[in-house]
Amino acid sequence: MAKRLEPAGFWLSGLVCMVLAVLKLTMEAQWSWWWRVSLPLWAVLGHNILYIILGFVWLSLADDSAAITIRPGDGGYGYQIAALVCFVVFADNLLRRIEGLGENMLWVSSGRWELIVVSGTLSVLMQLLFWSEVVDPGTRRTHRG
Repeated sequence: MAKRLEPAGFWLSGLVCMVLAVLKLTMEAQWSWWWRVSLPLWAVLGHNILYIILGFVWLSLADDSAAITIRPGDGGYGYQIAALVCFVVFADNLLRRIEGLGENMLWVSSGRWELIVVSGTLSVLMQLLFWSEVVDPGTRRTHRG
């Protein structure tokens, strides 16, 4: 029986978007509606797109697609949380760089190129660690012949 779709991440990101919209309206923050206020939704959407793309790439490297086995259990749930946090940092820094906002007191959201590259790379690395944890290594293709 197939698992039911669980949109809890989208509902939570929608709630955070609503909170940011209220903060924008009440505090007169100079945020962009499409980028800054909807950042949680963009982060969840981008994280899921990265998850799907890397999953297809990871599964396409299997020797026999009919013999792919998924390990039971919770898998690498921690890797997914870490990948989502890294993607949020990546998206925030990228938006800060695009909008040209000045330096922030928080170094994590300073908009520097180094943080954009490192957080994006860490997000991809966490996704790869997740897929290596979930897919049985016996079905992986190797270069030994």
